[in-house]
Order: sequence, then C-alpha cells, then structure tokens
Amino acid sequence: MLIKKYEFWNPRLFEIPFYIYLGIQCLINRVGIKGLAKANYALDHGEIGLGSKFDSQLAFDQRFFLPSVLIRDSLSVEEKKEQIHAFVNQHGYPVILKSNVGSVGKGIVKISTDEDVDKHTPRLLGGYILQKFTSNPFECGVFYIRQNDKPKITGINKKHFPTVVGNGHDAVSVLAKRHPRYSKHWNSFLQDIDTAEVLESGVEKTLSFIGSHTLGCKFTDDGDLHTAELEKAIFAVFERQAGFNFGRVDIKAADEEAFKRGEFVVIEVNGVASLPTHMFDPKYSVWQAYEIFFQHARYLANIAAEQRDQAMELMSYWQVIQKVKENQKMLNLVHQALMDNPE
Repeated sequence: MLIKKYEFWNPRLFEIPFYIYLGIQCLINRVGIKGLAKANYALDHGEIGLGSKFDSQLAFDQRFFLPSVLIRDSLSVEEKKEQIHAFVNQHGYPVILKSNVGSVGKGIVKISTDEDVDKHTPRLLGGYILQKFTSNPFECGVFYIRQNDKPKITGINKKHFPTVVGNGHDAVSVLAKRHPRYSKHWNSFLQDIDTAEVLESGVEKTLSFIGSHTLGCKFTDDGDLHTAELEKAIFAVFERQAGFNFGRVDIKAADEEAFKRGEFVVIEVNGVASLPTHMFDPKYSVWQAYEIFFQHARYLANIAAEQRDQAMELMSYWQVIQKVKENQKMLNLVHQALMDNPE
C-alpha cells in the first residue's frame, strides 16, 4: 500500500506530535498554553487566527507592506463595491481580496475587472483585506524569532507555484488534473485563468499566485538564500515592534537576486501559530521535518517564558475554541463558494 508523503497528511494528524511536545516544553518553561501568546504580546492572542490580520499588519511599519485597506463585514454589498472601486482608482487592477481571518490560502480572490467585483463581492463573508497585487513572481516564507533581544532568521522556504507544460493538444484543465499536487482546492484559483486554452508543446504556464501548501505550492528549504542584506531587511520589519518575537513573514521579490539583496514587499505576517514551512521540503523525511518542528516548539516556549510578565487580555479556552470554529466555518463557506464556481 502506498503511504502518502507527510506533507500530504491531514494537518491535524501531522501536528499531534508537535502539540504534545509543545505541551512538554510549556511544563519545562512553566508557561501555560494560553501564555504562549505572550511571545507576540503586541498582537491579538499572539496572532493565531482569532483576531484581525489587518490589525496585525498595522502593528508594523507600513512602508514594508503592500497597500491594504479593510472592508468591514457591516457594509452593504454596494458599499463594499464602492470601496473596492475607490481602491482600484488609486492602485489599479488587479487587486487581491483575502479574509481578515485568513488561513492556508482559503478565500483568496484576484480581482482584475469590474465584472470580477460584481461577481465576487456578494460572496464575501466577514471582514476582508483589500490589497494591491504585486507582479513580483518570487515568493518566500521567512521564519523570524527574537530571544533575549537577539533577532534571528531560523528558516527560509521558497514557494514553487504549480505549473503545467503544454503538449499541443490537451487543455490546461486536463493538464492541471494530471499534476501530482492537484486537489479539488485548485478550483478556487483555476477560475482566474483560461482552462480551455491549449498550450503549444513545451510552453509552461503558472496556474496560481497563492503561496499556500494546501493549494498546491511546493515548499523547499532555501536557507542558502540567507545573506547579510536579507537579514538586515527582515530585521528592519520587526525592530520597531518589540511585541513580535515569533512567526513567519511571507514576502515577494522580483527575483532571487533581489530577494537576497533584501528588496521585497511583505504580503502578510503570521504569528505564534506559524509553521516553519521549510520543513515541508520533499527531500526531508518525516523525522527530519519533526526535528525542525520541535526546534520551533522550543523557541516558542522559551520566548513566551521570557515575555511571561507582559500584560495581555486573553479569552478563556472555551472562547478560543468557539472562535476558531466560527472562523474556520466562515472560511470554509467562502472557499467552497469559490470551488463551486470555477468558470
């Protein structure tokens, strides 16, 4: 029987050993589970997907980020359309819409025309971040920690977006379904391209702009891209925010050399629930992946212990569980709507 590579396991199954190990580290460091949020005490619950990702972005110097605004759920559909059009008038098409409680690429929409605005705006559930699109094709996740006031990059992963190569007779839709990383989730982004197109033999086409492992991206461990210039630029993103000490920043650059020079734009920052995604490099065994995962559990528990005296308002465990369920339900509804409308 063929056993799936660990990167394709159910996330809940794969993460069980990590949470057990993290619990042990909490005991060793005398930190409660909720106390882990204090590693990023400046953000709502340390940024674990409970609060507003837009508010998390605003906690940092905005000159590093793509221009973004928040579309509030309380607005009517017409008011939302007006806000999108006003943003487009300033920044031009295309733009990106992504859930304010987004996770693993779900609910992300690329808006390229007025017709797209009319099509997608009624589907938005909850608050949404409206962000300028960048054509920069080179995307990486960079894991950052700060212990004892010393910043450090602990991992870099390049994101390899799914592509197909034409054979002169099969449509893109057929080629996509033959891709080894294809899943039903792909319908959420295949709607953005002409899937009936027949590519000439040898012509390559990138299918997605969404840097999500769940939505088909392959992640590789690219620590060799670490340069003094990159490190300086990454540290600059966080140096004015002492309340962020553990997480992953997703960034885009024009190419690999620009990235190494520290020339990039930030797409988003992920907090204490961040995965060290370089562990998903297919070259690693599951044991090597857990070694990286457990190392970051130690980092998190140690940093949280260091910041244990910081004041934070935290919900009860029951409230956290309920909030997570609500957010996941909303995201799944939006994601399903996108998958049901691939045309």
